Amino acid sequence: MKKIYTFLSIFLFVANFTKAQVVYTGKPMYNIDVKRGGIYLGSIKVELFPAIAYHHTRNFDSLVSMQFYDSTAFHRVIPGFMIQGGDPNSRHGATSTWGFGQPSQPNVNAEFSAAKHLRGILSAARSTNINSATSQFFICVAAAPNLNGQYSVYGRVIGGMNYADSIVLAPRNSNDLPNVKHEMHITYIGSNDTLPLKPTLNSPPDNSLSVSINIAPLLKWNAVPVGIIYTLEVADDSSFTSIIKTLETGNLSAYVNSGLLPGTKYYWRVKANNGGHVSDWSDVWTFETFIDLVGIKQKQEASKFTVFPNPSSGKFVFENAQLGDQLEVLDVTGKLIYTNTFKETSHEINLEGKDKGVYSYKLISEKETFQGKIIVK
Repeated sequence: MKKIYTFLSIFLFVANFTKAQVVYTGKPMYNIDVKRGGIYLGSIKVELFPAIAYHHTRNFDSLVSMQFYDSTAFHRVIPGFMIQGGDPNSRHGATSTWGFGQPSQPNVNAEFSAAKHLRGILSAARSTNINSATSQFFICVAAAPNLNGQYSVYGRVIGGMNYADSIVLAPRNSNDLPNVKHEMHITYIGSNDTLPLKPTLNSPPDNSLSVSINIAPLLKWNAVPVGIIYTLEVADDSSFTSIIKTLETGNLSAYVNSGLLPGTKYYWRVKANNGGHVSDWSDVWTFETFIDLVGIKQKQEASKFTVFPNPSSGKFVFENAQLGDQLEVLDVTGKLIYTNTFKETSHEINLEGKDKGVYSYKLISEKETFQGKIIVK
């Protein structure tokens, strides 16, 4: 009973210790020295992301400081996916218990983010309970997009990835347990205090006056070294007090900006998070939008088919259609949201409450199809 009490006391200490806010100067770095069957294999060097997942970083750092990980194993390997380790049962317990953890371990609440599970990413293992992460972690040996937004990314490999590749290819049993133990010893080696550069915007060019929204504009910026998460803001005022859109794109340096209104001047900017620090905002660029209705007007005039008012707060009247014509309306993402067969030559639809932006419609008759745009303002 004494050993169990001591072990539990240590975990309670860690649980309370991780609650204290610690200021990191950057990204803490560690060597994960690995032995295969008692023989030194190599060292996997990692850095953690306190600016993305502070509590997971602090938990890992605390466990390293008390040598918790020493003699634990990479107990699960799946080629083309990941290696997983850090279970205290893998020190001396039966292999049948490896991966199940111990109930006395404190949990770390989920810190889901836009950071993507790419090759070399370190993330928190958990059960079906999203807040059940403890000491176990995994390293992706290949991109795993199905995990994005579902598991807490909190670090990445910056050296020795070849040893992770060697571990994942080790012979294993039907439970993905390597036939030979891969034992780890983790030590703190310093901090990567690199500050991310502020991104530079790329397109559309600054002060563009004729950005068509017939096709949603693509906003692009130049990637910065180790940009883990980019944050994009779009506003209709230069002070960004009226923000139209704010989102994180992960490591993607482009975004298709749908749902914009024509005849509007937009302001946009981007900042980068490298896991340890967040950059300054980029310079602010602007563009003005328009919608090309020339071809649509010609078709409508030929058939005397009209839509009014357009733009509208949500109610649109389609007039001079033929009985039996089919109407389809698609939202700003291209999803079909409305369909109707004309039983009269005039028909009203109501999109009040829908997102503001440009919607597409099709009027399908026996002889031809009319296509156009309606604008919810």
